[in-house]
Amino acid sequence: MLIEFSVANLRSFKEKQTLSMVANNKDKKLPDNVIDLDMPGLSKVRLVKSVAIYGANASGKSNLFKAAEFMRNFVVNSATELKPDEETGVVPFKLDSECEKEPSEFEVIFIHDKVRYQYGFAVDKNRVFDEWLYAFPHGQPQCWFTRTWDKDQRIFEWKFSTYLKGEKESLKEKTRSNTLFLSMAAQFNHEQLTKVYNFYSDNFLCLEGSDVNPEFTALLMEKNCEISKSVKSMIRQADLGISNIEINVGIPDNLESRKKSDKTEKAIIELLKKNELSRKKKLPENYRYKKLISLNMIHEQKKTRKLVTFLKEDESEGTIKFFSLIGHFLYLISNGYFLIIDEIGAKIHPLLIRNLIQIIHNSTFNKRGSQLIFTLHDTTLLDQDLFRRDQIWFTEKNNEGATILYPLTDYKPRNDEALQKGYLAGRYGAIPFLSEFTFQ
Repeated sequence: MLIEFSVANLRSFKEKQTLSMVANNKDKKLPDNVIDLDMPGLSKVRLVKSVAIYGANASGKSNLFKAAEFMRNFVVNSATELKPDEETGVVPFKLDSECEKEPSEFEVIFIHDKVRYQYGFAVDKNRVFDEWLYAFPHGQPQCWFTRTWDKDQRIFEWKFSTYLKGEKESLKEKTRSNTLFLSMAAQFNHEQLTKVYNFYSDNFLCLEGSDVNPEFTALLMEKNCEISKSVKSMIRQADLGISNIEINVGIPDNLESRKKSDKTEKAIIELLKKNELSRKKKLPENYRYKKLISLNMIHEQKKTRKLVTFLKEDESEGTIKFFSLIGHFLYLISNGYFLIIDEIGAKIHPLLIRNLIQIIHNSTFNKRGSQLIFTLHDTTLLDQDLFRRDQIWFTEKNNEGATILYPLTDYKPRNDEALQKGYLAGRYGAIPFLSEFTFQ
């Protein structure tokens, strides 16, 4: 479970900005929307199950997603995919020349296997500058390791505590300057650090709204009968005119010949590596694996009751995206994972999005503490019957062009306040302030 995510000096973020999932204990509304923690040091802390992020175009909403995605991918892949001296891919804040000389910083506070961790790093385009990991197994902090680049000596200064068991020195020597120690340690199956790494590789999922693919949902349905029943039931209830779904799966003989530019295939490979859908528990990065999936939607003629088959391509983009999201949401709540989605509402009716969000909030369905963060523009979901006030956040740019991230609670809205009306009126900021368009 995610407690906090922080980022500084990345894309439109200049100063450190923090998104907190900690619920306001004074707010007793919508108790199903929060998770009660019963852990040492967190006995009175509750976490919200979802956060909705609003803001004007170019205010930095998608950059928050990109920050989370970069952190996740750098932890998972820096030891295996980056070559020595290869650039890290980080993009600093560009509207201040001094920031381009400084590293970008990332930190996450999270709970994994009933232990709280605080992990972060600072990195520029060439090297890691800092890396740190604290654990709180009994409520009190244990510093497991720190790593700091000494610019004058041109060496890393390392500190390991006795709380971190197992091999350390040989792993330190193997860790390149553009690689995270956590990432390298996991490749050599360090017992304690692999558990932390697994939070990023398995539990921390990032999904662009435009990249949601129906193949993932189809694979889930093929693998799990209960999920298949749930997907079909939700599709019928969505009033899309679909009475059934047919899925046929086959495996091609020549896997290696597929084009590497196939975006759908890449997405499936990544998803297969994160779960047990694959026949192989761990797939090599260069292994081209794809199940050929035929997905058909079955409609019924009203007069004759005759069943008519529609190909996936015959359905609307909104229908296919909704079908795709159902699978991701069911996968999320089945495993207790954390998911961040950019532009969740594109092409889908807001009532359907509302129902999907309610699945995350419903404790009957979401029994394992799954969490969701998403960006959107649809203001009809700004509703205190759907969200608590501490679940709504905004992005806005300051006079320097830097993104500021802040919660609705900063404005202390009333319990009965019409949030949509207040937001569109500019009461909470985070909207474009426009004069009437003119043509010259």
